[in-house]
Parts: sequence; C-alpha cells; structure tokens
Amino acid sequence: MHPKLKSVIIQISIVLIAAGIIVALNHYVFQIKPKQIKEWVDQFGFWAPFIFLLIFAVRPFTLIPLSIIAISCGIMFGSINGTIYIILGTTLGAFTSFIAMKYFFKELHMKEEGQVNLKALKNDLEEHGFKSVLFIRLIPGLNFDFITYICAKTKVNLLKFLLATFVGTIPGSMMFGFFGSSLLSLKLENLIVLGIILLVMVSLGLIIKKSVGKKYDVDQLKSEIKDLKQTS
Repeated sequence: MHPKLKSVIIQISIVLIAAGIIVALNHYVFQIKPKQIKEWVDQFGFWAPFIFLLIFAVRPFTLIPLSIIAISCGIMFGSINGTIYIILGTTLGAFTSFIAMKYFFKELHMKEEGQVNLKALKNDLEEHGFKSVLFIRLIPGLNFDFITYICAKTKVNLLKFLLATFVGTIPGSMMFGFFGSSLLSLKLENLIVLGIILLVMVSLGLIIKKSVGKKYDVDQLKSEIKDLKQTS
C-alpha cells in the first residue's frame, strides 16, 4: 500500500474510532442526551450563537485549544449550524488575534542563519497574499494561532488574510461540526460525512504540500514554527 494512502486511512480510522469510543462512553457512563443539550442552549435563546462567537473572539488570548471550542459548538448546535458558527467564530478569532498581534505584540525576529523555510513562507505570504494564506490554512498540523501571528507581522493585507482564513477553515470547521454532533448519538450519516471530509482534508493537504514543496519544506516549517513559538 502506498505510504500516503496508508496515512490517510490511519488518520480517518483514528478519528472515527475516537468518535465511537466517546459515543460509547456517553451511552454507558455519562448518558447525556441531545435533548438535554438543546434545552440548555435554548435557555440562552437568541443570544446563544453570539455567546459562542464571543468565546471564539477571545479564545486566541487564552490557553483553550481551538478544537475544544469548535467541537463544543458542534455538540451544542448540530452539524450544520455548528459548522456555520465555527467558520464565523474561527474567522472572528483570527481577526481579533491579527489586530492584537500586529499592533501590540513584539516583532517577529528570525535568526540570521537557519529558519530558511520560515523565511521562505514569510516572503511567499507577502508576495502572494490570499493564495499563500489559503494554502497554509489548508495544510494540517500547522499551529493556527502562530500562523496568524506570522501573517500579522508581514505585509499581508488584512482583508485578503480574513477571506483566505474564512475559506481555508471550511473543511476543518465541517470536520469539527460533524464530529461534535456525532458525539452524543451515533449517527451513521454524520460519521460517513466525517470520513469524507477527513479524506478531502488529508488529500488537499498532500496536494498543497507537494505544490509548495519547491518553495519550502512543510515538515521542516512545522519544526521551525515550533522552535520560534518556544522562543517567542
């Protein structure tokens, strides 16, 4: 079997198995029902989505992982509405983070030697804007908030950054929305859609990774971002 195909199958299997385990735990241990979640959300009425959007907006300044909020949104609002709120919330959080990092955080300092992939990414972002931001958002495994930080410290246009982030987060938002909505009750159709989304995301990631390979090494870039994050 081709290594890349094997990797795709493994990733999809891990997510689906995790969903099955969580559903089983809820069924036999926690016994939380979708109706209970809906009743809790209904208490907030019209303001429920806005409360979640506010949480998304301030999340980049906390230690709360984006995935936790996104999955919770899928649980609370279901696969469709949850996905919509995740996309809007993630983009809103990227906006607040971009503005704060651009004007209030320290400058991005790179070493004179090394970090060649990070420097290549910076140049690519400044030269191609929307396309580069979109590509980097679609590559799995890159730290979402730190990519925002790098973009904020380059000459990337804010509007192009937000539009690329909006489009680039759609696959991941769909994954979290359908994953979250499947956690309380095992819906076969949601799991099938989830598997398809994962397949598309991994495939897109591999295609984009190959496309940008002439400019920078994505695997090395992840390592350089991790090192830069630790020293920032």
